[in-house]
Parts: sequence; C-alpha cells; structure tokens
Amino acid sequence: MKEITVVQYLINALKTINIHHVFGVPGDFAFPINDAICEDDNIEWIGSSNELNASYAADGYARIHGVAALCTTYGPGELSALCGVAGAYSAHLPVIFITGMPSEKVMASHALIHHTLGDGQFGTFAKMADNVVEASTILTVDNAEKEINRVIQLALSAKRPVYIALPEDVALSILPAPQEFNFTFEPQTGSDDVIQLAELIAYKINNATQPLIMVGEHLRVCHAQKQALRLLEKANLPFSTMFADKALLDETHPNFIGLCDGKVINKHINDYVESSDFILNLGALFTDFNTGAFTIQWPEDIANIYQDKININKRQHPPVNFCRLLETLTPLIHPRTNTYNCYMGYSHLEPAANTENNHNDLITAHSLYPRLETFFKEDDQVIAETGTISMGLGLARLPKGARFENQTLWGSIGWATPAAFGAAIANPSCRTVLLTGEGSHQLTVQELGQFHRFGLKPIVIVLNNNGYLIERILCKDPMINYNDLCQWNYSQLPQAFGAKDWLSMKVTTNAELDHALELASTATTGVYIEIVTAMMETAALAANLASQLNPQRGLQVHVPPVQEKEFA
Repeated sequence: MKEITVVQYLINALKTINIHHVFGVPGDFAFPINDAICEDDNIEWIGSSNELNASYAADGYARIHGVAALCTTYGPGELSALCGVAGAYSAHLPVIFITGMPSEKVMASHALIHHTLGDGQFGTFAKMADNVVEASTILTVDNAEKEINRVIQLALSAKRPVYIALPEDVALSILPAPQEFNFTFEPQTGSDDVIQLAELIAYKINNATQPLIMVGEHLRVCHAQKQALRLLEKANLPFSTMFADKALLDETHPNFIGLCDGKVINKHINDYVESSDFILNLGALFTDFNTGAFTIQWPEDIANIYQDKININKRQHPPVNFCRLLETLTPLIHPRTNTYNCYMGYSHLEPAANTENNHNDLITAHSLYPRLETFFKEDDQVIAETGTISMGLGLARLPKGARFENQTLWGSIGWATPAAFGAAIANPSCRTVLLTGEGSHQLTVQELGQFHRFGLKPIVIVLNNNGYLIERILCKDPMINYNDLCQWNYSQLPQAFGAKDWLSMKVTTNAELDHALELASTATTGVYIEIVTAMMETAALAANLASQLNPQRGLQVHVPPVQEKEFA
C-alpha cells in the first residue's frame, strides 16, 4: 500500500468492511476525521442532530447493514453518544466508534483546554468507554496500523462496538507503507470440532416426542438465519420466537407456531413450549420481557446455542461456528411427517370486517393493532420503540420478508426515531415504518429533519396517549406527574423540521385511521400519522406483562389483564 495518512488508512479500513456512511456530529478535535470523510468520494458523512441520535442511527444502520461507523469529537461528544454505543453492545452490533482527540503535544503538556474536566488528564473518557465496547485504542503513529486492524477485526468477530481515539496531529501523520487489510467477518469460536456436538443434538431431537426450535437473536449476530431455516424445513420441526426475536424468521412459515411469552400471552404456545421434551434454543436470550417476567417453565432437556457459549442440560461446551454447526446438524436429523401451521396467536381480523371495531368509534388498542398488522407489506423495515406500541405489535403476524427491530434488552427511550433513520440510510429501497410513542419521540424527534434532508420517505406512526403509558402501567401511581408530557402539535412537526411535502395527519377515530393508512400505503412522499387514544388504552401484551411484573414488585395492577377469549 502506498504512502497514506493515518486517518486515510482508517477510512480505507472502513470502506474495506463495506462501510460507506459515517454517522456523527463534527467537532474541532475531530475535524481531520470529518474532513477525510467528506473529501472521500466513496464514503458519506451523515450528520445527525446530536451525538446520541447519531449513535442510535448507527445502531439501526448496523441492524440492517451488518456493521456501522460513528464519529464524534472528544469529551462531550463521545459521552453523549455512549448510551447508544452501550445499546449496540447489548444487541451485539459491530459499530466502529471513532472519536477525535486533542493533539499529542497538547495532551503531553496537561494543558487546561475546552472539552476536558480541567484536570489536565486526557485518558478519562476512553476508560469510560471500556465497559461498553469489545476493544479500545488510542492511536499513535507507531501503533496505528496494528491497532486499526486489531480493533476492527475484534468488532467483526465479536459483533460488538469498538472505540478508536485519534489525536488530531496523529490523524495527519504519514504511514509510509502500511499493510494491506485482511479482515474476516467470521465470528470468534472456541472450537472447530462441531461433529460431536451436532451428533449429540441430533440424538436428542431424533429421540424426542415433541421437539421445538426456539429462534433467537444470535442467529442474526452470526448471519445464520438461512442455515436455521434449512434445518427446520428439512427436519420439519416447529419453531417459536420470543418478543425480542420477532420476525427473525418468516412468520408466515407453516412451521411457525407463534410468539412465546410465558404466562403473559398465548397460553397455548406457552403450554406447547413447556410440554416439549427437547428444545433447541438457537440464540434466544431468557430476559424478563422475553419470558413474560420469567414465567416460562423450561424443560430440563434444552440446548442453548449462542455465538460465545453453548450450554446443553446445564453443561458447558466450548463455542463453535454457528453456521457450521447448523450445516453439520441438518443431515443428521430424521425428518418428521407432522403438520404444524398452528399459529394460533390471536387472529387479527381485517378491521373492516370486524363489527366490534365501529368506524365512527374512537381508536382503541383492540381496533388499532389489527389495522397496523394489515398495513404492513412484504420486506418492510419495521422499527418499533420499546414500550406499549411495540408490545401491541408483538401479536401481529408480519408478512414475508418484513423485519421487526426493537431494542428489547437495552430499552433506551427515544431509540426508535434515529434508529429508523439509520435503517433507512442502510436500505432506502425498502419501506421503513417507524412506530413510536409520543414520549419517546420527544427525546429524539430532531431526526425527522434528517429523513427529509437525505431524501428518505419513511412512514412515521406516533401514538399519542398523553404521557408515558408504559411507565403509567408499571409504576406505583399511574397519574403521578413524572409521567406527564408537554403536549405538542405532533402532526405539524414534519413541516417544522423542513419536510414540507410530507403527508401529515392526526387521527382519533377508526374511520380516520383507515383513511390515513390507505393514503400512506400509496404515498410518494414521507408520511406522518399521529394516532390519538385514551390515556390508559393498553395493548394486551403490555397489560398482561404489567399484571405479572407489578405483583412481583409489590405494586397494584393498574390495567386489567386481557383474557385470551377476548381475542379469539
């Protein structure tokens, strides 16, 4: 490789791993990085409204594209982004987090300069990032080649964010003949011997009366969805998902039996899971929201397969290559003749055919979510904010190819709006549908302007229920004032943020909602729909989850749980 600056070498590394967009906010210590990106014809600077939004956008981009890059300036900039980086860490998303530092000369002098704590110390913020990244480095001229290659490879292998700090003078220093890149996207594994493990799992499946595959997010982490689909189709095995893993595999598949969330919802699915005599768990995490507040009683015979660990009947095994394991396992399974197609998760009828949903009535949870279900199209990118709106969609059966992204584990309020922006940048050819509550929307609403600025045309659906509904149903006093919000004119926000050509509507009745969704389905511009419901109007999954969680925490149940017969 010919003579090149350190920052150019870093940018070339990003392009080598197929990153052609960098999200961020500029700053003086990062100017050499900002300049190098903007001066390169093969990578684009995607300016965000603030650093937190940029980190959420990088998260959304990485979910769709597989890897992302984020750039901020030193101190306030990087700390503002750190919450989003932590969320990417929890979701196993490789985000290359680059921050511009003061020059080595300035740092060596311990000068009291802006963007510092006034103590002359310059390694403090890198230490803060250490706990939410897989690896971190502060580049020098001497270590730049080795460290850029090392940390980026770790991001790709571990599927986690990494932190690269680049002093402004080092950025412009010359590397006379830097090494060529040799990155691999293969995940880290502890063992290449998959045959014995595959034979053990195959024996358990073949000898089980009612085996089940639980599909989880580590399939996405390891890019193993296709291998998992081949396995369940060849073996003709049923599969289920939990909430965080919704639509990871096609929900219209005849072997999909439905969403499992313990005793919270879909009792028949929970009964099926609990009566299985062997479960092959392909990467699902047993979190509180996934397991219906830990109400699933898992069978003793279970194999939990993750990227970085394997546990079979509580015995630890060294991790192996996920894709290779599934490929080795598939021919060992004896195909079954069972017929499944037993998705019985609360049939959502076409709203127009449901006489209970009178078109002149105000919008309720019971009338809203079936309509949203029928609105989705194949290959949609559905980005749903953590809270009652995403839980309302938990029972919706998504069409083939549609993706459902939700930050279930980290659950950072406001994530969805900028994450949807990042997803739309990553794949503008697919329809991006953002669904968020108005409380979450208020935290990061500025990215509406970025959608318009970059020529994107999302469908934004904002649920306005006059406050933080998820907190109202989970806290001691639903009406306590910390759950109240300033009421905005939401449907006027697109115009205020520059999207003057967007189709923008506010709806309060089922008839108005039907008309709005009909217009949105054929719109050639961005769409913004504010949906108004009563303050405590709660979807079944959210209401039932609260009915499990609140007693565990010594609190009253504020919304009645929804019985299954009410959805039959």
